[in-house]
This record gives sequence, C-alpha cells and structure tokens, in this order.
Amino acid sequence: MEKNNSHRWLTLAIISISGGVSFDLAYLRYIYQIPMAKFMGFSNTEIGLIMSTFGITAIILYAPSGIIADKFSHRKMITFAMIATGLLGLLMAVYPPFWVMILIQVAFAITTILLLWSVSIKAASLLGNHEEQGKIMGWMEGLRGVGVMALAVFTMWIFSLFAPENPNSLKAVILIYSGVYILLGILCWFFVTDGFVSSDETEKPHKFSLGDILSVLKISTTWYCSMIIFGVYTIYAILSYSTNYLTEMYGMTLVAASYMGIVINKIFRAMCGPIGGIITTYTRLKSPTRAIQLLALVSLATLAVLLITNQNPTSVAVGIGLILLLAFTCYASRGLYFACIGEARTPKYIMGTTVGICSVIGFLPDVFVYPVIGHWQDTLPAAEAYHNMWLMGLGTSCLVVVFTFLLANNIKRAGTKNTTTQPVTE
Repeated sequence: MEKNNSHRWLTLAIISISGGVSFDLAYLRYIYQIPMAKFMGFSNTEIGLIMSTFGITAIILYAPSGIIADKFSHRKMITFAMIATGLLGLLMAVYPPFWVMILIQVAFAITTILLLWSVSIKAASLLGNHEEQGKIMGWMEGLRGVGVMALAVFTMWIFSLFAPENPNSLKAVILIYSGVYILLGILCWFFVTDGFVSSDETEKPHKFSLGDILSVLKISTTWYCSMIIFGVYTIYAILSYSTNYLTEMYGMTLVAASYMGIVINKIFRAMCGPIGGIITTYTRLKSPTRAIQLLALVSLATLAVLLITNQNPTSVAVGIGLILLLAFTCYASRGLYFACIGEARTPKYIMGTTVGICSVIGFLPDVFVYPVIGHWQDTLPAAEAYHNMWLMGLGTSCLVVVFTFLLANNIKRAGTKNTTTQPVTE
C-alpha cells in the first residue's frame, strides 16, 4: 500500500512538473526578451507578435483539449506532447526566421494546450477520489511552481556562464529546456496510466461521445467552477502589476520592486498551492470550494484596505504586506480551483471536457485585463489607475464568493441525495 502510495505521488510530481515547465519555451520572452532580440534578430514588436500568437491559439484550443483528455490515452498524449515540445525546442535553438517562429508558437500551443493541458489535470485528478481533490490539486500547483522555479534558476545560471555577447548563451538555455522536456516525456511513458479505467468502482463505465459536450454545458457546476476560476485568475493577472504599483505609488526602486515580483510570481506560487491542499487535508475545512470561499473573503478585505491605502500611500511595508496577503489568497485558490470540479462529483468520463470548458471561460481575463489596465495606466493618474485596478479585483472577488456559495450548496444537495455519478443540474 505504501509502495502504491509512493508511486502515486511520484506520478503526480512527474505530471505536475511536466505541465508546469512545458510552457517555458513558449514564454521565453518573460526572462529572455533582450537576448531574444539580440541573438535571434527580432524586434520587440515581433517578439510581442510571437507571444500573442501563442495566446490566441491557446484560447482556441482549451476546449478541444478537454475532449482529447476524455477520448485518448493520457500516457500517449502526455508523452507525445512533451517529446514533441522538446523537438520544437531543438528547432527553435537554430534561431529560425520570424515566420518559422510564428509556426513554432502555434505548434507549442498544440503540444502544450491541446495535447497536454486538460490531459495533465485529469490524469492528476484520477490519482485520488473526490475527497482528495484539494490535496492533489494543491500539490500539483505547488510542484508546477517548484519545477518552473528550479529550471529557471538553473538555466539562468548556465546563461550567466557565457560572455555577454556570446549567442550560444540563449541557445544553451533553449537546448536545456528541450532536453528536460524529452526526458520528462520518457518518464511519463513509464509512470502515467492510460486513464480509461476509473478507480472509482461506484462509477459505471461510460465511453465519451461528442454528444457529451452538451451534457457538460448543461451541468450548472460547470458554470459555477468556470466563474470561480475567472474571479481568481483576474486577481492573478492583477498581481502581475505589483512591481509597477510599488514603484509608482510607494517610490520603491525598480530593483527592489523586481525582487518583490520574483517573490510573488515564483516563490509564492511554489509555496501557496500546497498550503491550499494542506488546509483541505489536515483542518476541519475539508471542502476546496469552502476553502476558496474563505480565501475570497480574505481577498475582499485585503482589496478594501488596498483601496483605502491607495488614497494615501505612506508605509511601503503596509503596501508590501497587503500585496503578499493578496498573493497568498490567490495562489492558494489557484491550487484548489480545479479541485472544485472533482469535488462536485463531475463524472470522470467528462472530466477532461469540463476542465477544457472551464479553462476557456476561466482564463478569459488573459484577453481583457492587460489591455484595460494598460489603458488606465496610459490615460489616468497613477492613483486613479490603480484605484480602478483594485476595484476590478474587488468585483471579481465578489464573483468568487457568490459562485463558491452556489457550488457548495449544489454539492451539499448532491451529497444529501447520494448522487455519486452526476452533479445536480439546474
């Protein structure tokens, strides 16, 4: 039993790290924009277009990725996706022309979103029953963060060993990522199962069909989970402006604010996901939905104080403390929001499709948050721009509170009726 449990957690680690680091080459600009411009010969506008190509293609592919997760072998999909992403990295390492990079980004979206995203979440979800979803998803988010952080630090160290003008520095980084992807793909072949057979004996076998997509759309919990993700993810997007906020409103140096950005975006991501899982495993608050609701209430209070202090920002320590508290609630919730789908007893044969649809709706903030806040920054005084930003966060946190309440009541009714095969529909 202990051996099986160890194997289960090792499998979760491999799936989580694979899913986390698989995006790093597609998002190479986040750390290496200047080297990309210098060594690959792209302008900043071209690099922006390369990034937007991936983002637009990803939005299109989230929903069909769920169908892939329900119809095809998880082992084959994850293994192929990771090895294919690694091979695309080898092509990227030759510093191809702009039009080839655009095609590579489209291919990255296919391998990481269509073939990997929903598959990895469903494969992880199947490692436990509905009562363990908070623990599994919390650790999945944390392990993703650990993998991303460790590989980023290692590749940055390798990059620093080269002379500043040596074009092989960026090439080495890309090749390391490619090699890690291929290695993880091989590990996935030996550890990940096909995912066709449910370990839940109470659930009758049911082969997924395209008609089940309508069933997913008719289930109220699909929409409740989507809106919970939407609200939390909006806060996640807003937190990316922490560096700007601390610099413009509190006068922090750019270097100090950038270090805060690393703490928020890297360290907190690795720490807070597992904390969400620990809360639902070792405290009386067993429900991921209720845990997110509590975190949303803390988020509401934090945002209310940020709105007040925004009018008269005097203590930088208070500003940092509030942003770190908001980051904690956000990342702990991110570690739990896909657990809500399992907690709602979503049938396993449509789990992937549900994840895909929830991802399309839940990640829509990627489309509008950045241009809206950017417009406020360009056209309004700083205090007013950030006041609007925190107000946006307050509104979406209210959404989280409302929809966690609705979802929790739905789960309670389903438990009362002993519904174990399908959530209650409205």
